[in-house]
Amino acid sequence: MRKSWDRKEQIMDSYRGRIKRSSLVVFFDFTGIDAQAMTRLRADVKGLDGEILVGKNTLFYRAFMDTVMADHREVLTGPTAFAFAYGDPVKVAKAVFDFMKEVDKDKPISKIKGAYMQGRFLKPVEVEALAQLPSKEVLVSKLMGAIQGPIYALVMALKSAPQKLVLTLKAMEEKKS
Repeated sequence: MRKSWDRKEQIMDSYRGRIKRSSLVVFFDFTGIDAQAMTRLRADVKGLDGEILVGKNTLFYRAFMDTVMADHREVLTGPTAFAFAYGDPVKVAKAVFDFMKEVDKDKPISKIKGAYMQGRFLKPVEVEALAQLPSKEVLVSKLMGAIQGPIYALVMALKSAPQKLVLTLKAMEEKKS
């Protein structure tokens, strides 16, 4: 009997480690999803520096006990899969949400139960909003463009002042000759 408790404690410790390492954990219902599709989703998420796990809800609940998820026990009922994002959380949220669109075109949000991100519980609508954000690379490039715009305008303004002086002097020289 004691061996089973030790094994469960090891499993919960591995879940706790994953929770601490992850930037996002998405909870979703996998009822009605065939094994091939789930395998494809696992591969997609793994390619995005993430992982999908299916386990006992009670062990996951105990692993989440020290977090805000302790107040959201209803999320951990029924068939639940957990998508962990260890890198960019937006990419994993987008992959899961796009997969749910394939599974249920009319209401993809119905399969998503919620998420845990940086000590906060996210409702399914917030997961959808997160999935619709542009990726980190796109946001960084937009920020760089916004930063470079005024600097470029300043450089061009400073560059044009001497050019105008030279052109004015040249025009005066041509007028005198």
